[in-house]
Order: sequence, then C-alpha cells, then structure tokens
Amino acid sequence: MNQHDGTKKTAVLAFSGGLDTSFCVPWLKDRGYEVVTLFVDTGGVDAEERRYIEERARALGALDHETYDGAQDIWDDVVVPLVIGGQLYQDTYPLLVSDRYIIVEQSLRLADRRGTKVFAHGCTGMGNDQVRFDQTVRSLGDYEIVAPIREIQQEHQAVRAYEAKFLEERGFAVRGKTTRYSINQNLLGVTASGSEIDEFQAPGDETRT
Repeated sequence: MNQHDGTKKTAVLAFSGGLDTSFCVPWLKDRGYEVVTLFVDTGGVDAEERRYIEERARALGALDHETYDGAQDIWDDVVVPLVIGGQLYQDTYPLLVSDRYIIVEQSLRLADRRGTKVFAHGCTGMGNDQVRFDQTVRSLGDYEIVAPIREIQQEHQAVRAYEAKFLEERGFAVRGKTTRYSINQNLLGVTASGSEIDEFQAPGDETRT
C-alpha cells in the first residue's frame, strides 16, 4: 500500500464537488489520509462546472485531482444495453444511476495506478447508491471501502447540516443549492436526494432547476 512518511495512506475519493464529497476531503485528511480525487464526467456537466469541481477539490486539500470523460463508457456500457434490452428500472424509468459502476471502475483503476487499495465515496447510509458503490468495488477486487457519510450518520441526525457546518468552520463555503439536496446529473437524466426526499415526501422546487 502506498504510504507517505511511514504513516499516511492514499485514498482515492469519487468526487463530484457537492456537499457530501466536499465534506469527505477534509474528513479523510483529519484521519491521516492523503486524498486523490476523481471526477468521472458521465454527462450533464459543462466545462465551467468541470473547472469548478477541480478547483473545489484542490481548495479542500486534495493531494491531486483527475477528471475522466466517461461519456463513451456510459453510452457503450449502459445506454446501448438498455435500449437493446428494452428494460426499465421497476418497469418505470431507465436506471439513471448506472454511471455509479463506471465511476467505481475508473476510481479503482486510479487507485491501482497510485498504489493504494483505499477507495472512498460520499454515499449515505440510506438508499441504494451505497450498495451500487460497495458491491461494484467488491466485485472488482480486494479494496478497502471508506464511507465518511455513513460514519457520521451514526452520531448526527441532521447530517447535511452537520456537513455544512463542518466545512464552514474550516473556511470552506458551501453552495446554497447543496445544503438541502444532493443532485446528480449524467447522460440519462438527473437524480436528487436529501431533505424531504429522505423523509419520503415530495421534493421541493429547487430540485427542478
């Protein structure tokens, strides 16, 4: 395993620049990790947003940041099979979050290049995303999974408020739209979680912008 000064380990963090993954960077650093962030662009993000994500990662203290263009991957590995198979998730809609598998695959490839077996993600302890991330990791090799948001959920009920306060106390601004929701975009569409969504209520108008 890659170590620095005999103590620090490198963690590769799947990074989107939102509240959850922003929180993960200083949280991991506080626990002795050197953090390498990876943003896998699977669509729905323009050049300005990509620059913001890289600048955000470095400002938060990432040792290094990489961006991977996953548009062709999601087309070949997700869109085409969905169209050919004619399958819908729960017979209702395309599996918009299938890009998670591509994100994990590229993150682990980066981990291998960096000589580490530590993979981190910003999934909460609610919903299916944590399963998609964790099971993909386990299917691809022997890696250590670190999930900071799941860790803090054991101690804090208002998790997103805690994350925002944690970052602000360290001098990191928090985007207004990310204080309540985690919004993800890719070639297939947009998904949102957090706030009343996690309470099984209808989402607010902010999720539509």
